[in-house]
Amino acid sequence: MTRLIMVSLTVLGIFFLSGCLNNSPSFVVRNDLTKRDITPKVTADGKYNIYLITMDQISEYWQNIDAGCKAAVDNIGDINYYWIAPSKNDVTKQRQSIEQAMNAGADAILLSAASATGLDGILNNVTDAGIKLIYVDSDATHNATATILTDNELAGKIAAETMKQALSKAGITHGRIGIGVSSSKVKNAILRDRGFREAFRGTRFEVLPTVDYDSERKNIERYVSANRDCVAFFGGNEQVTQIFGEQVQAEGISPIIVGFDASDYTLSMVQQGVIYATLQQKPEDMGYEGVSIAVSALKGEYRNIGAEIYTKVNVITKDKT
Repeated sequence: MTRLIMVSLTVLGIFFLSGCLNNSPSFVVRNDLTKRDITPKVTADGKYNIYLITMDQISEYWQNIDAGCKAAVDNIGDINYYWIAPSKNDVTKQRQSIEQAMNAGADAILLSAASATGLDGILNNVTDAGIKLIYVDSDATHNATATILTDNELAGKIAAETMKQALSKAGITHGRIGIGVSSSKVKNAILRDRGFREAFRGTRFEVLPTVDYDSERKNIERYVSANRDCVAFFGGNEQVTQIFGEQVQAEGISPIIVGFDASDYTLSMVQQGVIYATLQQKPEDMGYEGVSIAVSALKGEYRNIGAEIYTKVNVITKDKT
């Protein structure tokens, strides 16, 4: 498979790997949590029908991908664009969303896959029907026209190096560290977990078994309650990071937390010192590039079939927001 690797880290991210520093960019406020229409109408106006299908409708992160898609639609024109998703992360329901898009006349689907392997059957149907498949944020094993995402294993290592710095500043040289991810079925979660663990290998810290959020906040709350002695927690996505922050406050403990994504709420906890740092991805870039590639592929102009395009990641701390 052709691999187009565009690994673009901020200098702060590289600092933990090679010793530099940079300012982080501004972030975008999105507060619309309205349910998305899951039964859009087939149109006969000659425009391309492009669908964004995310894991759920809960996270502000998905809204930012949607914003990037809409920006591309406005810029390119002649596109009927729809965002559809299950109300919460569920592989079966996401499969149904894909079927709905196919039945509604999709020409291209931008998919953040809820499972690395659990969608293979329906994705075979997608590509067999000539629909262009582009992964955004999280891919699956089925081949796609292109994949646009964070280099998640490297991002996991950057999160670990960020945490090491915070532990060193606090004078903590050993202890237990907890990890929570969206779901161990999701490829980006698997890679972030792997990168994080690899960075702590050979240290005096014990990284505990990973807990899955699976759209159930009680999973994370119980994990924190059962591991109150942890010196740190790593949140592998927006929801897990936020619940870690809320639960340590409820427990009256102050471990170091490093997480993912940069919603307003997460950033407020960074400013309060509840969360030491969060890794800001580039969801708008993923959405914009995804729509652009979809149109290029539909026109027969896209040549980098199977490309993996990595967007950059920034580390945000209280001093660097």
